[in-house]
Amino acid sequence: MRPMFRSLFLVFSLGLLGLFFAGAPVAAQDNANVAQTHDQAVKTPVGKFVQTLGDRAIAVIANKNITANQRSDKFRQILQDSFDLMTIGRFVIGRSWNAASPEQQQEYMKLFEALVIKSYGDRLTLYTGEGFTVTGARPESDKDYIVNSQITHPDGSEPTAIDWRVRQRNGKLGVIDVVVEGVSLSVTQRQEYAAVIQRNGGQIDGLLAMMRQQLQTPPTSTADHPG
Repeated sequence: MRPMFRSLFLVFSLGLLGLFFAGAPVAAQDNANVAQTHDQAVKTPVGKFVQTLGDRAIAVIANKNITANQRSDKFRQILQDSFDLMTIGRFVIGRSWNAASPEQQQEYMKLFEALVIKSYGDRLTLYTGEGFTVTGARPESDKDYIVNSQITHPDGSEPTAIDWRVRQRNGKLGVIDVVVEGVSLSVTQRQEYAAVIQRNGGQIDGLLAMMRQQLQTPPTSTADHPG
């Protein structure tokens, strides 16, 4: 898988749930301790928000009675409800956002969201019954929160640790980043987008052209599964 597309897939396939990434294993914890920290975390608005997000995503992925188009529609709704796509999109494009015309900004955001949806559609067959549990939540600043979570695997292997950065803006919570093994996926995406723009003389048109091309890329095979 090309680095740009792989990173975009990770930001949002992992960002929505992280079911398909081997990730960083969590040290084994006593089930009672996990349950206790989970109960405490979901009593907070932000912990409950992320748990609900994960539960909704699993329900869509596991539902084999809906069409691919219906599944994409449901994911689009989850994204709109739970992710601050404007904040993420503007961050990963950096200064080029201000240099872009209103028309370029509009096309970029449309392509950005479309690539998110495509990433899910290409990878849903990899779901094998993983579970999702929020294990902690804490304020990071006056408007940001960090929510810890883990993905449990049906084969009994160590859970995968995923941290979510959630921002409250205008009274609404929204995911703005996902951190795996200390690596910010939004920062990684920003670096890759910056490299593409630089290779194209600092113009956003080259990035838009690549994003259009990615939308035409056939679904990835399991051989390309990251991790």
